[in-house]
Amino acid sequence: MEKRLKILVLIKQFGIYVKHQPKMEMIKEIEKYADIYYWHKDGHIKDIIRQIGITPDFIFHYDIAWNYGLAPNVQGLNEVDIKKGCFVIDLHWKPEERIRYFENVGIDIIFSPTKHPFYKVFPQYKDKHSWLPWSINPAIMKDWKLKKSIDYLLMGLVYTEPNKKNLFSLPKQIPPKGRYEFRDKVLEKMINEPGFVFHPHPGHRVRQSDSLLVNEKYAKELNRSKIFFTCGSRSDIGGVAVLKFFEAPACKTLLLAEPNEDIKDLGFIDGKNYVAANVENVVEKSKYYLDHEELRTKITENGYKLIHNHHTNKHRAIEFISEVKKLF
Repeated sequence: MEKRLKILVLIKQFGIYVKHQPKMEMIKEIEKYADIYYWHKDGHIKDIIRQIGITPDFIFHYDIAWNYGLAPNVQGLNEVDIKKGCFVIDLHWKPEERIRYFENVGIDIIFSPTKHPFYKVFPQYKDKHSWLPWSINPAIMKDWKLKKSIDYLLMGLVYTEPNKKNLFSLPKQIPPKGRYEFRDKVLEKMINEPGFVFHPHPGHRVRQSDSLLVNEKYAKELNRSKIFFTCGSRSDIGGVAVLKFFEAPACKTLLLAEPNEDIKDLGFIDGKNYVAANVENVVEKSKYYLDHEELRTKITENGYKLIHNHHTNKHRAIEFISEVKKLF
């Protein structure tokens, strides 16, 4: 029987915030394939190893972005002869500081949910990059077999100008103008269409509440919809495959989205398992696929199979362990 790796995961307990629970679920899945030891507080790595009582085979330091918002600030990582990896989510966060961290710590492998955008920002680390896209928990993101009572659904971060349009309440968090231009245009063009529903982003640091559309409630809202819109953030590094690209098809709704290079490499094929759209044709395509139920159902079913057959937390955990083992 193959020896199980001992992995020390340096990560904060951000799972208490509902928006981040899916990220923690992906990490927890790794427990099925390795012995995982968690550390949540700032400190020195030698003190941490003494306190947990084992010498790990591998140290996984979660994303240090936003001034260690998701991971503890751990000193002395360069002082231990142990293979080390990290996670890079938000590429736009201080690239120079990330480079200093990679070099000072002596990072052996850099996991990221992005591929092509990562290569543009950090081309010098292409050989250390390991693509670990987002994934879903199939116990929650599934076909709840609910009646399709919503024609069009949009959820998440958008940019709005209250003096220009005041047809809906402003989201709690407003991204920079243009970052989610596709979503912005969907909201602007579809807001008065019969059957269109929009739910603002709940906020990144909110806790569980009966009023929030998260977890099962979120999955069921997706499952009730016929068509769901999303996009990755727009910038000069290209779009990214955000979690909604996986969640919507997993709940058996048709994904109508602005494409990017990453989703193409993940198996998303326009007209087969999702529908590609842009700001010019989104209304036309939305109405077409709403009216053509048989075609919409076929593409929706293919999208559902794509996610559940290739992009669950189990798939990611196995991929993660496989990549770590290559270091040895």
